[in-house]
Amino acid sequence: MPELLHVSDTFANYNCPLREADVVFLGVPFTSTSMSTPAIYGSLMVREALKIMSGNYKNFDIFDKLKFADVGDLNVACGSYEITAKRLRETIKQILEINEKIFPVFVGGEHLISLPVAEALKPKTIIQFDAHSDIYKDVEEVVYSHGTWAYHASKFAKLIQIGVVDYDDDEMDAVKENGVTIFNADDDISKIRIERPVHISMDIDVFSPELVETGHPEGTMRPEQVFDILEKVKCDSLDICEIADNNVPSKTGLLAGQVMKRVLYTRFSEGQ
Repeated sequence: MPELLHVSDTFANYNCPLREADVVFLGVPFTSTSMSTPAIYGSLMVREALKIMSGNYKNFDIFDKLKFADVGDLNVACGSYEITAKRLRETIKQILEINEKIFPVFVGGEHLISLPVAEALKPKTIIQFDAHSDIYKDVEEVVYSHGTWAYHASKFAKLIQIGVVDYDDDEMDAVKENGVTIFNADDDISKIRIERPVHISMDIDVFSPELVETGHPEGTMRPEQVFDILEKVKCDSLDICEIADNNVPSKTGLLAGQVMKRVLYTRFSEGQ
């Protein structure tokens, strides 16, 4: 039990010890290669949204049914992806050593954080929701950036991209080179071979611009399209990035919270 009965240091009613938790929440406020500078506040926006939103979906309340460990934000090295990535991989390793069955949720920060997350978790499939492919080999000679993470990730995991608005010739070359699957939101995702563990990586700009504040507002997807897919894929980990709101309450944070709720419902509701 918490030392003080009526206070909380997180969005959850009770911040559970990591060893006992079902879900761990870690913020990664790194934005050094992205134009979405306000994304350093992404984890704050989601935490504040989760405090005021209902956890219930289809009679499954994530705050009632699940134990959360909010471990705070990673101590990022501003300007250094290499140091930040090393710290993130080490932190994930520590988390899994304490609780190997825990479901990790990461909130950025820019989308480049998804690469060290995937390197540490080693999923066999990555489902990327994004208005942009992020699959360039380099961006103006920069090898590691928010526009290249998916290229590197597709070298060691099957990558499925959902919601990308358009591909140029360089992107299509990388898609073909690395065997990336392009998924049309109107298709049936159950027809795609998905091997577990599965990691979902979501750039919040996949949603239509009027719904979110983000650095690259070009998405076309509606919430019901995204939620429908999320309820058909039981994943093992989640990251949500590029939340560029700096106002509380945040409509972008609330939508990210709804994504988190659907993902956790799909992952944990069976047999409950």
